[in-house]
Amino acid sequence: MPHPFAKMFNTALKKSTIEDNLVLKEAEKLKDKGYSPEEIHRVLVSAGIGLIDDTESKIVAEAVEEFSRHF
Repeated sequence: MPHPFAKMFNTALKKSTIEDNLVLKEAEKLKDKGYSPEEIHRVLVSAGIGLIDDTESKIVAEAVEEFSRHF
């Protein structure tokens, strides 16, 4: 069973652009709600595994890199 955040990130990814990274914004919202940054980061990393589309890969990679500042 996939993590609940994975579906949220996938939905955000479909609407994201390089200029407007909604995956990162979704991750920040979850952190602001009190969820563990480590858990969010782990799901972000998992979301990037196996992506074929270069744009989607870049969006997730940026989200992972930017979100890692919370450690």
